[in-house]
Formats: sequence, structure tokens, C-alpha cells
Amino acid sequence: MRIDIRLDPTQLRGWQSEVVAGLKARPGCEVRLSRGTASARLPKSADTLFLFERTLFHSEHGALAIRADWPDLPSAGDGDTSWSADLLIDLCGDGDNCDARSILTIRCDGEGLEAGALAAVLDTRAPYLETCLAIDGGMRVLSIWRPAVENSRSATAALGMLLGRAAHMLVHDASRLVDGVPPGSLTAAPTPARPRRSVAGFLTASLAERIRGRIERQLGRAPNWFVAWRERSGGDELPVIGPNGFRRLADDGQRFYADPFLWEQEGRRFLFVEEFPYATGKGVISLAEIGSDGAIEPPRIIFETDCHLSYPFLFEHDGAVWMIPETSARRTVELYRADPFPDRWTLHSVLLDNVDLGDATLQRIGDEWWMFAASRERWTSSWDALSLYRAPSPFGPWEAHPGNPVLVDLHAARPAGRILEIGGRLVRPVQDCDGLYGAALGFAEIRTLSSQAYGQTLSVSALPWGDNIGLHTFNRSATLETIDLFGPRG
Repeated sequence: MRIDIRLDPTQLRGWQSEVVAGLKARPGCEVRLSRGTASARLPKSADTLFLFERTLFHSEHGALAIRADWPDLPSAGDGDTSWSADLLIDLCGDGDNCDARSILTIRCDGEGLEAGALAAVLDTRAPYLETCLAIDGGMRVLSIWRPAVENSRSATAALGMLLGRAAHMLVHDASRLVDGVPPGSLTAAPTPARPRRSVAGFLTASLAERIRGRIERQLGRAPNWFVAWRERSGGDELPVIGPNGFRRLADDGQRFYADPFLWEQEGRRFLFVEEFPYATGKGVISLAEIGSDGAIEPPRIIFETDCHLSYPFLFEHDGAVWMIPETSARRTVELYRADPFPDRWTLHSVLLDNVDLGDATLQRIGDEWWMFAASRERWTSSWDALSLYRAPSPFGPWEAHPGNPVLVDLHAARPAGRILEIGGRLVRPVQDCDGLYGAALGFAEIRTLSSQAYGQTLSVSALPWGDNIGLHTFNRSATLETIDLFGPRG
């Protein structure tokens, strides 16, 4: 496919270079550039803000929001009259008058990308992105993504992350068109709230938040993750999550516990957790046994490697117990076998390599195994994207879904525990990362799952209670339920 990317040479930023590089590397694409005039520009005060943050806070992120040079590619108007674009990717907003068969654009909260994204950053709210395709005299919305921002206190980093996801979105949707996937049409995008905060107002709030956080850390009052558990009552219905019945797993203040998973075997009850000692800054997998009388032993470390470990997903297959801990720090998905259970774990195989996947969660559906995982592309958040893989067995070979990421939504993409089977339905615990990693918990029913499509409906949400501000895992076994919360030290 011949693709013309229209840019304003006076307004180039890093995210546009990412779009060019991504499509240039894509097989089946012949990319050329054309010049246009941006219909909307960031105010000069935005670049002043970026410079101020880099100088004062030594911000190392946000490269995609910074000015960039013109890419080294041929121009669409270099005298070759036989060359005409099949697709114009208009990054200026002035692409109405062109000879391309179709025009792909991107907007943020219904506005130009950069202006809409900056407004959302200054207002510290989560925006939505939408790609639109003008074709056959009409306009179709191709995708709606709801990206996350991991550092809302830095306008440079926050805007860079939103623009990184926008670049990924354009390359993703253009690649789907190159592959011949017919463009669909989605329902109208949501209408965002529109408070408008100034650059000065953002800086004041950002400084106040940084000062407050520093004071809390020095006083030892900064919140941390902790695990809670309770005896299970009722059947296989959706859980009702609240303070009733939950007991907090104690820690000594030198570590936190998170990502709890339960396992019951031969009348014994085990709680697996991520343990994060502050002294090492690296997660390990620990285990506590819960007695029939409700007494729980202190967690003990049972598994560690040279990289950070978390989310100890457990399952049984072929008479053995298996674990897939998160090893995204080395860009792998690794499968371990209990040998013997529960204290010793041996590497069986590397299921996937050279991928940035978190919270890998397996589910057998019919004759296939499916992997649900939080995926991360360069410059983007790990909080907002869901990618799928399928295989004939948990040992592989694992094949990526052609639509990956099948969902980008900070409210309902990242896995939050084992998939539940409720009345013949599959319900996925999901994280809501609006404003904070693991801010709340949701339960999404899987409606569509095939080699070509994925769909889910968010049915129930659970919020943290009391002074807690985060809730991001739910798991249960035959007799127990467990969660983790982010809040004051116990």
C-alpha cells in the first residue's frame, strides 16, 4: 500500500517521527511524506512548560512531546507523476483536498490530537483517542482507545505517553488496513468533561503534590500495597467486595505484599503473593499457609530470580501444578512447574520471548488455551492495553491475536486475577487505572472471543473503602477469597 504521511515541517514532534518509523518498517508499505499546515498548534507556553519541567525536575521522559527533525524519506511530490497514495495519514488536519483514496486522522476528545491531549493533561483527566477514516464520501470511526498516563504530575511525561499511544494507534490501524481488514464503524465516541486548567494552574498543583508526597515519605506515611483475605461464602456468583470479613496480611514495614493467588490441595490452603522488599527493590514470590482455623503463618520466600517477579498465576495441567509469574523485566513469559509443590519451582519453558507482557492469565476454552495479558509498546503505559494469544496447549506454540492489542482502555484492559466461570459465562477481573495504577477493580464478561475479534462488557465495579485508594486483584478458591489494597500502613 502506498501511504502519504502529511506533516507540518514547522510543528514536528517526536510522536510523528514514531508514526513514520513504524510504517516505514512495516512490510507492504511504501511511505512518502508531504507538507501541510497544521490546523491547530500547541501554544508557545507548552514548550516553555516542557523546558521548565526538564530543568527543574530533571524529567527524562516525554521525548515524543518534544520538537523533532524532518524524517529522511522521499516526498510524495518528488516529480513522480505516476505515484499516488492509497492512504493519506493526515497529521496536519488539512487533508480534505488530496487525491488519496482514503484519509486517516486521529483526534483526542474530539479535538486535534495535540491540543486535546494537552488539555487532558493539564486537567489531569483520562482522555479518549479515536481514529477516523474518510472513504467513499463518508467518515468511519475505526477505533476508540482510552489510554492511561502513569505520571500525571509531569506534563511532559504525561503528554509524551498519550502521544506515544496515539502513534501506536495510527500504526496499528494503518497496518490493519494494509492487511486488508475491512474498516468497520463504531458507535459515537463519548463526550468528555471539559474543565480547562491553565499551564500555571497545572504547575502549582504539580508542585503541591510533589511536596506532599515528599513529606509523607519522610514521615513514613506513604501508602503501600497490602493483601487481605476472608473465608468464602455463597456460590459461584459475582463476588461482593467490601470491608466485611477481610483480614489484613501483616507486614513488618520493610516490604509490601500484593498480587495474591489462592491454591487448595489435599485439605491445605495456600496464599501466594508478590513480596517486594524495599531494601532490594525487586519482587519475589512468597507463600503463606492458612489453617482450617483461620490462622495464617508469616509469608516465606519460595521463588526468586535475577529479575522482578509478581502476579504468580497458578493452574493445574497433566497432573502437575504450574506457575506463570510476571517476568516482563526481561521481556519473557515463563512457565514453571512445582517440583515438588509448593516450595520448589523449576523452569519448564519460555512461552514467549521479546515481548513486554504483564499479568499473563491463562484460560482453557474448548480445545484451545487463551492467554490474556497486559501489553506495553515503547513510549506507552502498561496499564491500558490487553493482548491475546492462543495455543493448543499451555506449552504452546502461542500465536498472537492479529488484532493485538484487542482493547486499549485504562478502565478495563489489564488483568486482575483468574478468570471466573459463572453460570456458563466467563468473567474477567480487570483493573481500573484511572488516575492511579490499580485504582479500582471491575468484572468484565467476555462476549466475543475468536481468532479475529474480542469483545467484553464491564458489568460490576468495586471501589476501595475507607482510607484506601487502590484495589487491583481478586482471586478465590473453594473456601477463600483474596484481594489487595493500596492504602495507609497497618
